[in-house]
Amino acid sequence: MHNGTTSTLEGIAQDGTLQRGVRQVGDTLHDTIDKVAEPVQSAVNRVSNTAHESVNKVANSVRSAASRVDEQARRVRDTVRELPHQAADHARDYVRIRPLQAIGAAFVMGWLIGRLGAYR
Repeated sequence: MHNGTTSTLEGIAQDGTLQRGVRQVGDTLHDTIDKVAEPVQSAVNRVSNTAHESVNKVANSVRSAASRVDEQARRVRDTVRELPHQAADHARDYVRIRPLQAIGAAFVMGWLIGRLGAYR
Protein backbone atom coordinates (compact mmCIF):
# COMPACT_ATOMS: atom_id res chain seq x y z
CA MET A 1 0.00 0.00 0.00
CA HIS A 2 2.82 2.30 0.73
CA ASN A 3 4.08 2.04 -2.85
CA GLY A 4 0.66 2.95 -4.26
CA THR A 5 0.44 6.10 -2.14
CA THR A 6 3.92 7.15 -3.14
CA SER A 7 3.18 6.76 -6.81
CA THR A 8 -0.04 8.79 -6.45
CA LEU A 9 1.81 11.64 -4.73
CA GLU A 10 4.50 11.56 -7.38
CA GLY A 11 1.81 11.77 -10.06
CA ILE A 12 0.19 14.79 -8.33
CA ALA A 13 3.50 16.54 -7.91
CA GLN A 14 4.47 15.96 -11.56
CA ASP A 15 1.34 17.33 -13.17
CA GLY A 16 0.89 20.29 -10.71
CA THR A 17 -2.58 19.27 -9.52
CA LEU A 18 -1.68 19.89 -5.90
CA GLN A 19 -0.34 23.36 -6.65
CA ARG A 20 -3.44 24.24 -8.66
CA GLY A 21 -5.63 22.99 -5.84
CA VAL A 22 -3.75 25.06 -3.25
CA ARG A 23 -3.95 28.10 -5.53
CA GLN A 24 -7.70 27.60 -5.99
CA VAL A 25 -8.25 27.25 -2.24
CA GLY A 26 -6.21 30.42 -1.67
CA ASP A 27 -8.18 32.32 -4.34
CA THR A 28 -11.46 31.11 -2.87
CA LEU A 29 -10.41 32.22 0.62
CA HIS A 30 -9.36 35.65 -0.69
CA ASP A 31 -12.70 36.05 -2.49
CA THR A 32 -14.58 35.04 0.63
CA ILE A 33 -12.61 37.48 2.76
CA ASP A 34 -13.30 40.28 0.25
CA LYS A 35 -17.03 39.47 0.21
CA VAL A 36 -17.18 39.55 4.02
CA ALA A 37 -15.03 42.67 4.34
CA GLU A 38 -16.88 44.73 1.72
CA PRO A 39 -20.06 45.41 3.77
CA VAL A 40 -17.98 46.00 6.88
CA GLN A 41 -15.79 48.51 5.04
CA SER A 42 -18.88 50.25 3.72
CA ALA A 43 -20.34 50.51 7.22
CA VAL A 44 -17.04 51.78 8.65
CA ASN A 45 -16.84 54.39 5.89
CA ARG A 46 -20.42 55.56 6.59
CA VAL A 47 -19.74 55.81 10.33
CA SER A 48 -16.47 57.62 9.67
CA ASN A 49 -18.12 60.10 7.31
CA THR A 50 -20.94 60.74 9.77
CA ALA A 51 -18.43 61.30 12.58
CA HIS A 52 -16.45 63.76 10.44
CA GLU A 53 -19.62 65.65 9.52
CA SER A 54 -20.65 65.84 13.18
CA VAL A 55 -17.24 67.16 14.20
CA ASN A 56 -17.41 69.78 11.44
CA LYS A 57 -20.89 70.91 12.57
CA VAL A 58 -19.78 71.19 16.19
CA ALA A 59 -16.61 73.05 15.20
CA ASN A 60 -18.61 75.51 13.08
CA SER A 61 -21.07 76.10 15.92
CA VAL A 62 -18.28 76.67 18.42
CA ARG A 63 -16.49 78.98 15.99
CA SER A 64 -19.69 80.99 15.51
CA ALA A 65 -20.32 81.21 19.27
CA ALA A 66 -16.72 82.27 19.89
CA SER A 67 -17.10 85.01 17.29
CA ARG A 68 -20.26 86.31 19.00
CA VAL A 69 -18.53 86.23 22.40
CA ASP A 70 -15.56 88.15 20.98
CA GLU A 71 -17.90 90.77 19.52
CA GLN A 72 -19.78 91.18 22.82
CA ALA A 73 -16.49 91.41 24.74
CA ARG A 74 -15.31 94.13 22.34
CA ARG A 75 -18.55 96.08 22.87
CA VAL A 76 -18.30 95.79 26.66
CA ARG A 77 -14.64 96.82 26.59
CA ASP A 78 -15.44 99.86 24.44
CA THR A 79 -18.34 100.82 26.71
CA VAL A 80 -16.23 100.50 29.87
CA ARG A 81 -13.51 102.65 28.31
CA GLU A 82 -16.05 105.35 27.49
CA LEU A 83 -17.81 105.41 30.89
CA PRO A 84 -15.36 107.78 32.66
CA HIS A 85 -15.43 110.16 29.71
CA GLN A 86 -19.22 110.04 29.53
CA ALA A 87 -19.52 110.61 33.30
CA ALA A 88 -17.17 113.60 33.12
CA ASP A 89 -19.08 115.01 30.13
CA HIS A 90 -22.39 114.52 31.94
CA ALA A 91 -21.08 116.22 35.12
CA ARG A 92 -19.68 119.12 33.07
CA ASP A 93 -23.01 119.52 31.25
CA TYR A 94 -24.93 119.37 34.57
CA VAL A 95 -22.73 122.08 36.12
CA ARG A 96 -23.10 124.24 33.00
CA ILE A 97 -26.91 123.88 32.93
CA ARG A 98 -27.54 124.03 36.73
CA PRO A 99 -24.60 125.83 38.38
CA LEU A 100 -26.39 126.63 41.67
CA GLN A 101 -27.59 123.06 42.17
CA ALA A 102 -24.07 121.83 41.43
CA ILE A 103 -22.61 124.16 44.07
CA GLY A 104 -25.29 123.06 46.58
CA ALA A 105 -24.61 119.38 45.85
CA ALA A 106 -20.85 119.94 46.26
CA PHE A 107 -21.45 121.75 49.56
CA VAL A 108 -23.67 118.92 50.91
CA MET A 109 -21.16 116.26 49.83
CA GLY A 110 -18.31 118.19 51.48
CA TRP A 111 -20.29 118.62 54.69
CA LEU A 112 -21.19 114.86 54.77
CA ILE A 113 -17.59 113.83 54.19
CA GLY A 114 -16.47 116.25 56.92
CA ARG A 115 -18.99 114.85 59.37
CA LEU A 116 -17.96 111.27 58.61
CA GLY A 117 -14.32 112.19 59.22
CA ALA A 118 -15.19 113.90 62.51
CA TYR A 119 -16.62 110.73 64.02
CA ARG A 120 -13.37 108.81 63.71
